[in-house]
Amino acid sequence: MPMQSYMEKLQEYGISSQKEYHAEAFSRNIGLLSPEEQEILAKTKIAIPGMGGVGGAHLVTMVRAGIGRFNIADFDIYEPANINRQFGARVPEFGRLKLDVMKEQALSINPFLEITEFSDGINAENMDRFLDGASLVIDSLDFFAFDIRRQLFNRAREKGIYVITAGPLGFGSAMLVFAPDRGMAFDDYFNIVEDMKPEDQYLAFAMGLAPKALQFKYMDASKVSFKSRKGPSLSIACQLCTGMAGTEAMRIILGKGGIKPVPYYFQFDPYLRKYCTKKLNMGNKHPWQRIKAVLVKKMLSKNTPIGPEEPDKPVNLDRAEEIPGKILDYIIKAGIQAPSGDNAQPWKFTKTNNRITLYRNNEADDSFFNVHQMASVISCGAVLENMIIAATGFRLKTNISYGEGDTMAQVDLTSNGAVEKDPLADYIWKRKTNRKLFEKRKASQGLLDELTNSIQSIQGTGIHFITDTINLEKLARVVSKADRIRTERQDLHEHLFKMIRFSPDETLDKRDGFYIKNLEAGVDGEIFLRTTRSWQVMNIANKLGFGKIVAKAAYDALIHSSGAALVVTQGTKTDHYLNGGRALERVWLTLSRSGYELQPMAAITLFFLRKQLEGDKAFDPKHKKLLNEIEGEYGALFPGCDFTQDGQVMLFRFGKAPQIKYQTMRKHMGDLLI
Repeated sequence: MPMQSYMEKLQEYGISSQKEYHAEAFSRNIGLLSPEEQEILAKTKIAIPGMGGVGGAHLVTMVRAGIGRFNIADFDIYEPANINRQFGARVPEFGRLKLDVMKEQALSINPFLEITEFSDGINAENMDRFLDGASLVIDSLDFFAFDIRRQLFNRAREKGIYVITAGPLGFGSAMLVFAPDRGMAFDDYFNIVEDMKPEDQYLAFAMGLAPKALQFKYMDASKVSFKSRKGPSLSIACQLCTGMAGTEAMRIILGKGGIKPVPYYFQFDPYLRKYCTKKLNMGNKHPWQRIKAVLVKKMLSKNTPIGPEEPDKPVNLDRAEEIPGKILDYIIKAGIQAPSGDNAQPWKFTKTNNRITLYRNNEADDSFFNVHQMASVISCGAVLENMIIAATGFRLKTNISYGEGDTMAQVDLTSNGAVEKDPLADYIWKRKTNRKLFEKRKASQGLLDELTNSIQSIQGTGIHFITDTINLEKLARVVSKADRIRTERQDLHEHLFKMIRFSPDETLDKRDGFYIKNLEAGVDGEIFLRTTRSWQVMNIANKLGFGKIVAKAAYDALIHSSGAALVVTQGTKTDHYLNGGRALERVWLTLSRSGYELQPMAAITLFFLRKQLEGDKAFDPKHKKLLNEIEGEYGALFPGCDFTQDGQVMLFRFGKAPQIKYQTMRKHMGDLLI
């Protein structure tokens, strides 16, 4: 609504001047504030850097308190991820500058405000102008904007300006006050030294902001990652931040006394019904703070997986005839996050104009598991589905045509604004194999229905579940017997150890296979793996019964799960398995989106696939007998399948489990382009 409309509306209520408006609009403040104090507030300028989670709420709260002048800064726009906590985030505002939206909000409350905007955010060049005339700064910068926050706090101190910072933590808020003439300065309190790594800076800020860390008593710490710059936040907590900071602002502006600058800190957590006001002598230099920092850093390091990171997403050029190369690159990089046998990555690509062609690389995996290269075909299907999903993030339509021979598929991309983003797109880089023991809690029917529905659009594919304890135990016995074949074959043993990377440097150098810690074998298990690298040693271990111990790990894994599932396809030709790989990836991503972990149990399906396609001539007599023994037991567990006709894509277990730290790497895209 333009200013003229505001004035016309006020005149309907008999208000024709700023003085009349102030007297009426802020009349309910009187009693907590005096008329004289209200006049002081009207002439006061506050600087608020950031209009996000707490910044927008700070602005509106201070406007309603009667503050009359503001410097506000922000360069960002609203998007759906802001909805849960940011004051100005509404669907009609998506894509708009936060600064513009919040200025409109403020003027709609008090049309007589003086607002100076800094649409590029704050930086070293405009910081003095941002602070000019301000009596107070209420910090609302993003948690991870550490360098500019440090500059702001230090410059404000030099200019004699108070700074209040309040951060949303869990359901509550933590607050600090930095005074220009007493207490500790920013660097002293947080113990900031030169050449600190960014993760250490973030940790120092978090530790100093809330030394008691009340929120960790109920918060899922696995969702906090300094490396990924992510953490949970609630609107409830943001509102508490502005309540605490606003109250302290009144105390400072009106000279009411009782100001307690750092090293005092304040934290209120309504969930725990606790309020802390304490003095942290020496700030983060305090010995106990140093000990806690080591412990917290170790805890958070578990939340920062070592593995591929999502690249910066390029900006889509809506309805452009030629799709930019950076977008094609992003889509290919999304594709190669797909799973493959022992992370062999059996794929290659070409890109020309608006087309990506996917090829199978037969040299990448020549193991016994990869019968007729069908395991690689399944992996290529997963690559294909990832690319289709990622393309929707750019509103791109994909036209898919399957190829012949080693040419798996051709993906033609066209701009089409009607394409909706697939909700699975945000989980391509989060999908992983987790070999930890899962919770035994049974999966809900709603989850099973969602997994079934996720592949309805992929022709000729299906999924079958086992979730009851009795049948899970039966399946566990069958799978553990099949795993004995894996440990007792020299070719499979040697292939496995060819793909294990025994050091981080080897992992980063080769970027395929998997780091030994990805196996979650524990200290004893890793010692066993290192000891049995030689087939001669493993063969002796098998004769001593160690192979059965290894197979028992598969049994334990299955019974410690919410359930198991088998993805199948109606046929055993290449196209069938491509569709099967696509279905598998959609199921896996859906589980990731639902907070579930997955571990493939691939050996048994690939053994049966070889038997289905070639008979049992490739197995020695002992293993032939074992396969024949378990085939009937296995088939009885999946009565809806016809294993004489259906192709088995993947058997896997799923459930809730702690996050893993070591994920598998991926080769650089340039190494996979033809």
